[in-house]
Amino acid sequence: MTTDDRAPGSWRILTWNVRGSHRPDLALVAEVIREHAPDVVALQEIRRGQAAVLAALLGWRHTWARKHHPYTPLVWWTSEGLAIVSPHPPRDVVRRTISPGVSTWTFRHRIVVAATIDRPDGSLRLYDTHLAAHRRPDERIAQARRVADIVRAEAAPLAVVAGDLNAPGEPEVIREFHPVGLRDPGGGPTNPSISPRSRLDYVLVPERSRVTHQWESAGGEWWWQISDHVPVVVELTS
Repeated sequence: MTTDDRAPGSWRILTWNVRGSHRPDLALVAEVIREHAPDVVALQEIRRGQAAVLAALLGWRHTWARKHHPYTPLVWWTSEGLAIVSPHPPRDVVRRTISPGVSTWTFRHRIVVAATIDRPDGSLRLYDTHLAAHRRPDERIAQARRVADIVRAEAAPLAVVAGDLNAPGEPEVIREFHPVGLRDPGGGPTNPSISPRSRLDYVLVPERSRVTHQWESAGGEWWWQISDHVPVVVELTS
């Protein structure tokens, strides 16, 4: 999928959990992103320095938000977070905690980062998030509701939620976004990347939009050397 085969006026979103703690080859990550030519990318489990290097490799702009310190703030470069990367400068960046009362020293701390991407023909508001890990469905539902509340409060004309929702076969999580007009266009499994069986990664789109293309890799050893997730690409027209 390249810029040559996209629908006129469409927006292309790519989301990917890159498992930054395993030090993925950022040149390969950049290669995948270039191949799909998205307007905006939502990344999860990425370190601040990795986000900066990736943006530099692409010649793009980015914003990063810390999710948690896996060790200690003294080794700040190991902190994991979320990043939004785009050829267009992200503006009106908002970073919010969606796991109130949970320390930033634990992986259970969860956030959402939002940014607006402008093009000459319009704007898109992207919400990048990573919901609670497996075996915590109640936490996932509560966190999804908090993200949806932020989407509702901001009331952007065109809003998309993307990220690792950790919700295989859990419509209860996705239903939290229905009251704010977002739907799941469907998709295939994304984890583990060597042979995907579980669908953890989503791009939720406005009900009024038309999805013109979707893609996720079938996985394999090449993908496993980058991350335990494969990326998801969704293209839509509003």
